[in-house]
Amino acid sequence: MQDIDNAFYNWIQGIQNDTITEILKVITNLGGIVGLFLITLVVVIILILLKKRKFAIAITLNLMISSMSYILLKSIIQKPRPPIEERLIEETGYSLPSGHMTNNTAFYVLLIYLVSQNVKNKKLRNILIVLFGCMPIILGFSRIYLRVHYLSDVLAGFCLGMICVTVFIIFIYPKIK
Repeated sequence: MQDIDNAFYNWIQGIQNDTITEILKVITNLGGIVGLFLITLVVVIILILLKKRKFAIAITLNLMISSMSYILLKSIIQKPRPPIEERLIEETGYSLPSGHMTNNTAFYVLLIYLVSQNVKNKKLRNILIVLFGCMPIILGFSRIYLRVHYLSDVLAGFCLGMICVTVFIIFIYPKIK
């Protein structure tokens, strides 16, 4: 996997520029602990106002499960991040799996599931699904571009997020409904 990680890094070096870097810093912050917490808070408040408390509970529980999962795995695996001198932003902790990717994948895939099951307006449903589907992809790219994760970390985070949300939808969500 290291050869693939290095090849992807080399490709990214060819497209790096100040404008892309600044945009991706904003995106990575939106997917971080504070950014995702604020997005989740807004979504939960909207759902509560719409009297969709079960969805608000589901989103919160799903995010808690994905967070605990990546924290546990990071502490077991303890893979170092890319070298500090290569990073375009400051980041601490271990690298595998990407917590940003785990949480955002679990969060946005659950939103896609809820929208696909509950939004009747086809045009709005499709717009939301595409928007929510793009978020983890763009975020994962930002983590690699900013050199705080390797491609393998992001892919592992995506897989862990998918496992978390799948287990959640199959086993926990039906009990909330």
